[in-house]
Amino acid sequence: QRVKIPAGGALQFEIPGDDPENPDYARYLEGVILYNHASSAYWPEGSEYDENTAPLCSSVEGKLGIGEPGGACATCSLNRFGTAPDGKGKACKNMRVLYLLRDGEFMPLQVTLSPTSIKPFRDFINAAFVSRRRGTCGSVIQIGLKRANNGSNDYSIATFRKLYDFTG
Repeated sequence: QRVKIPAGGALQFEIPGDDPENPDYARYLEGVILYNHASSAYWPEGSEYDENTAPLCSSVEGKLGIGEPGGACATCSLNRFGTAPDGKGKACKNMRVLYLLRDGEFMPLQVTLSPTSIKPFRDFINAAFVSRRRGTCGSVIQIGLKRANNGSNDYSIATFRKLYDFTG
């Protein structure tokens, strides 16, 4: 099941359930990060938030784009600041995908972090795991949301907190 950072500054996650018309909502996601990786996608201008429009180019691992323009993400002209339609950000949307195993479940949630949540995630991982030389699968974490505003619209940013380490 896939969970995204909500748009518009919403402070609840929408979790797909048995009935697609009635998803579950949660203020926090708690679990163990089993794995995480980079991801990228490029949509035509104006359709980046349309669920029904497939990206023109995408990369599951954030290294090699498939589609138009395709090729190595590191050297792609759309993966540079200033190429977004507003001239500020990147035309290609960089994301981070987390696989979060929640208590009592057999399959992890696939949580896709938006570009604005990548730095808070990286800072959290460095402070909570890298500096202590621990793997992410050794602790239970909590993902929340906070509202932010860029002057013209509200958006949500993921927040992270380590709840406890496993022992033994």
